[in-house]
Amino acid sequence: MCSPRVYRPIIDAAWTRGSVTVADTRHDDTVAGMATRLLRDAPEEFALLGTSMGGYVALEVVRQAPRRVRALALVSTSARSDTPEQVASREHQSRLVEAGDFDRLVDMAFRGVVAEQHATDPALLGVWRAMARTVGARVFLRQQQAVMGRADARELLSTIRCPTTVIHGAGDRLIPVEMGEEIARAIPGAELVIIEDAGHFAFLEQPEVIASAVADFLDGPDPSR
Repeated sequence: MCSPRVYRPIIDAAWTRGSVTVADTRHDDTVAGMATRLLRDAPEEFALLGTSMGGYVALEVVRQAPRRVRALALVSTSARSDTPEQVASREHQSRLVEAGDFDRLVDMAFRGVVAEQHATDPALLGVWRAMARTVGARVFLRQQQAVMGRADARELLSTIRCPTTVIHGAGDRLIPVEMGEEIARAIPGAELVIIEDAGHFAFLEQPEVIASAVADFLDGPDPSR
């Protein structure tokens, strides 16, 4: 349920280091389809950052075209496929939306998206609601279908050879920080950055810290790249 607005805190840091494109994940009902669309629209080589569902897409991009990804950042995401319990939860959410309760679902989901200490933050809730309205119910349902059907990517991790940074909020209640730690352990040479006082919505909960981490990722050991 995130629009490009979620990346506002890092756009300046990224743009000063090269052209920036936010991938379009609204039209495909599979993660593989989203990755194929991204690759069709992307330069021949690029640095890639994926957040949450975007992390699933980023890993699929690496699976499809590993040589095109010069550097990889995986934020607030997991390499695992959904458990049966997660699938059941998503199916329940989809039924609520199909019944016309999209706005109620958006508000219900907010508490799990931010760290516990930010659950009553009206500014964060306002941004969350605004992005969800931009995405809309129909796209949400399509994205839910894609996420439920995604492949497990854990076997892929050990094959990743590009410089990789894993960024995760310490208080993430939607995708626990252990999922980020698992990814970082499995990718050779990966750097793990834990963002304190942040949950799954780390870009908006700790924008300055995230912007610094993304700048470090893009500069890497060789800023000329």
